[in-house]
Amino acid sequence: FCSMEKEDLKIVNKGEEEEMELQGYRLCRWRLALVGLGVLCTGGFLLLVLYWMPEWCVKSTCTRTTAREAKVVLLRSTVGSK
Repeated sequence: FCSMEKEDLKIVNKGEEEEMELQGYRLCRWRLALVGLGVLCTGGFLLLVLYWMPEWCVKSTCTRTTAREAKVVLLRSTVGSK
């Protein structure tokens, strides 16, 4: 499983109104295959859910990595968490 280390989490626009957290991910083939199987078993319903919830899609098909090695990036606003 992936470990959530502090160096994997980057802050963009630190101290500004539009401050965001950046997390890097890379595709994981076995996770992608499992999600594909799940899409087939649910008749496409899982694909619709993952379309509505892109964060779930990334977390179910990718593993955490450093921002430098990332192929997929999630940006999350930190405005509501302060």
